[in-house]
Amino acid sequence: MLVNCQRGAFGTKASVHAAGDSVGKLLDHPYMVFFPNLDLQNEICNNLARLFNETGINHWDFDGHEGGLGTGEGDYGVEMFSKQVTDKIDHEYLVGTSNSRTFYWNIGSYYNWGEPWYGGFKESMEGYRISNQAFLDRNYMHRMLGWYLLSGYTSMADMEWMLARAAGYGAGFAMVARPEALRTNPIAGELLDAIREWEIARNSSSFSEDQKERMKDPKNEFHLVKNGEKGWTLSQVLFSPAYTYEMFIRQPGEPTYSKFTLEQPTGKQNLKFRLRAIGEEGSIKNIRLIIDNSIELAFPHDLNTGETLIADGTRSMIILDKTGKRKTSFQFPKDLPVLDKGTHTLTIDGKFEGNQPPKLETQFRFDGLPEEVVKKKS
Repeated sequence: MLVNCQRGAFGTKASVHAAGDSVGKLLDHPYMVFFPNLDLQNEICNNLARLFNETGINHWDFDGHEGGLGTGEGDYGVEMFSKQVTDKIDHEYLVGTSNSRTFYWNIGSYYNWGEPWYGGFKESMEGYRISNQAFLDRNYMHRMLGWYLLSGYTSMADMEWMLARAAGYGAGFAMVARPEALRTNPIAGELLDAIREWEIARNSSSFSEDQKERMKDPKNEFHLVKNGEKGWTLSQVLFSPAYTYEMFIRQPGEPTYSKFTLEQPTGKQNLKFRLRAIGEEGSIKNIRLIIDNSIELAFPHDLNTGETLIADGTRSMIILDKTGKRKTSFQFPKDLPVLDKGTHTLTIDGKFEGNQPPKLETQFRFDGLPEEVVKKKS
């Protein structure tokens, strides 16, 4: 007896079945598609090859073709899928794959995987992307870091974090940059300029071995500025300690703020920082930072647990949700202060909400000492 079944699922047509008819179960998976048997898979391969030949399509990825396992033929079914397609193509092509299997050394132009849909650049499969580089080296394949998404809220810090990894490993990458994102991101032009300059420096082998080794470490961040026609100025980003502001029981009339000492280790530069609400529930309201008892930064938005506010030195600020995706953005009403090298006082204040309110973690970022990168002939 068949129970809890839906007729006509996934856009199929419900048919009439007589008593005694044979019934087969079709396998599906979270993409809500049916897996073929080997005969149907061959037909799909023929249709794809015909499409590519008739239209001249010459660049695609074998993404999700692990569905070939559904044929019941194991790895053979998966590998035959790509071979059946590529054997029938009548023109030159480039092809990537989402499965890093040794068989695709014979077919793939490159392996490039790492999906950009889960959050910011650092949150989207960072470990997987980096661990792939050793595999690609061992198999004499082009080093690739996967796909990234340039969105309406991509920051320069995120972009340069990725570009530094590419420079360190000598790896390429794919960038999704839709027109709407380019129109809505206020620094889209600067992001594209950064991609150009980092890639020129990488492809001309202008970075030193020491710089490239430091760039491989995902904890290290860098900033690159073009320095005329001769090359660039590179600075490694330095981070302050994480200052933790939390609620504790106070006496009536006792101030609610906490004070810390902040060291600015290099030269004069705009204040850049990150505020993160860490905990299980609740929120923090009326957040204020006061620098040197004289410069107050009051933020109009609350931070719920898991959310992060990022200030990159300009008036543009963004708030990320707990998955690393943008929740909102806003313009700060005044320029952020410029901090000199040396010791400064930091006062943090706010109002905690919830039965178990979060802690507020504050961390500052500073451009390190400049390193000259001389452009080499490519």
